[in-house]
Amino acid sequence: MGFQFQNNPPSFDLGISVTKGLVEDFSVAGQFGYNTAVGTSFETVWGVGGTPTYPSTATGCTVTSSDTASDNTGTVLVSGLDANYDLQTAVATIGGGATTETFIRVFSIRMITANTGNANVGTLTATVDSQTVATVSVGYGSSLSAIYTIPRRKRGYIVQASIGSSKQKEIEAKILTKQVSNGNVWNTVGFQSTFGVPLFETFVIPFVVEEKTDIELRAKADATTSVSGSLSLFLEDYD
Repeated sequence: MGFQFQNNPPSFDLGISVTKGLVEDFSVAGQFGYNTAVGTSFETVWGVGGTPTYPSTATGCTVTSSDTASDNTGTVLVSGLDANYDLQTAVATIGGGATTETFIRVFSIRMITANTGNANVGTLTATVDSQTVATVSVGYGSSLSAIYTIPRRKRGYIVQASIGSSKQKEIEAKILTKQVSNGNVWNTVGFQSTFGVPLFETFVIPFVVEEKTDIELRAKADATTSVSGSLSLFLEDYD
């Protein structure tokens, strides 16, 4: 339908307008990731390292901690997609059983309550269909994953991306997409290189991504370094 304001067009930024629900049929999504050891081969900008293996079957999500005594019985909010690729959230207990709600994709997990202190003492690991879908580093309270999947009956518009590194290294970064219906084919839709300078780019012409499409931000360096990155999207509802 395009951008249609529900009332009079506001004077502030479009992103704020969409976030406030003032633009009909549009919402926002954004993912920020961090990988502590990106090497000379492309890796996903997320806390697990390497590249993810996506669940093939929707199952409940379990969350465990490397420090069970300190973290067990705390709770986390799991955000992702159900078996139909519709948006879904669920609360999981650290060290407890799998969530009743099943997930085919998980974007993020974040702590709601802590058993000890005000954050996770150990590393938290979320698992779906025997695959690691997210981790939370010690003390972070939230997973950091530059990964997203466009929900069913929505169209995505990638409008911004960023990449940065902790050392002055040659960095190559790319945005990849893979439609669920086309098997294992990843397409590069955005690419940038830099030498020690963080990049933040706004796309005047957004990258359009259709429903049920996985999106990843990946990077490699000329020597091992930590890399951070983000993706920002508008989501359009359609019938």
